[in-house]
Amino acid sequence: MLKRERLLTIRELVDRKGIVTVTEIGENLGVSAMTVRRDLDELAGENLLIRIHGGAQSKRYNQMTELSRVEKRNLHVSEKTAIAKIIGSMINDGDTVYIGPGTTNELVAEYITATDVRVITNSLPVFQSFQSRADHFSLQLIGGRYRPRSGAFIGSLANEVLRRLRTDKAFVSVNGLDEQVLSNANTEEGETQRIALTNAGRRYAVADHSKLNRRDFYGFYDTSQLDGIVTDPQITNNDYTKYRHLTAVFSKPKK
Repeated sequence: MLKRERLLTIRELVDRKGIVTVTEIGENLGVSAMTVRRDLDELAGENLLIRIHGGAQSKRYNQMTELSRVEKRNLHVSEKTAIAKIIGSMINDGDTVYIGPGTTNELVAEYITATDVRVITNSLPVFQSFQSRADHFSLQLIGGRYRPRSGAFIGSLANEVLRRLRTDKAFVSVNGLDEQVLSNANTEEGETQRIALTNAGRRYAVADHSKLNRRDFYGFYDTSQLDGIVTDPQITNNDYTKYRHLTAVFSKPKK
């Protein structure tokens, strides 16, 4: 297959599927991962697709179908790690914190150095990420109806418990953050996140740069009510300036 044909085939595959991994492209085209990465870098340089960790995303992609947490776990890994480190540094000795569902939040446990911290979550994967260090934290898992796609417990039982709890800080992951709206794909999960934010002393949205200027199905909170957005250094100067007008932004653009 000639290079031009290969590039066109990659574009068609990415546009059709929305998000495609390097491995998947290589298997479809019968070429090496190194060749695929070079082709993706070239197409991204021409602004024909978006290069993401481990693959590519279509510029036409409108994420109407929510990715599972397993799929999300392999996207923007370095950015998520950078955010998790920032969150870890924001948690102080004696804090009671709510850490919501999300593959970024699943990395936070590794980077908390504070002591005597109480962690509250309605996410089974987040809870499991803390289990190996359970002797360092007080862990509280909020139950309810289990939502396999995100690993979260949601519904009336989860909401009733969270309404009774007060935390020092809440860290809530979002699928989209556009101007003054935080959004995600599920109404019940969004409502649970809204309650957790409302009952926190300090409220933070967790969003890697790819979530900025995007909206998902359900808007559940106003950006101006936050104490900050925790993002990664890939945020553009324009977005940094834009969101700084609404709230604090934890991470600065790379120079």
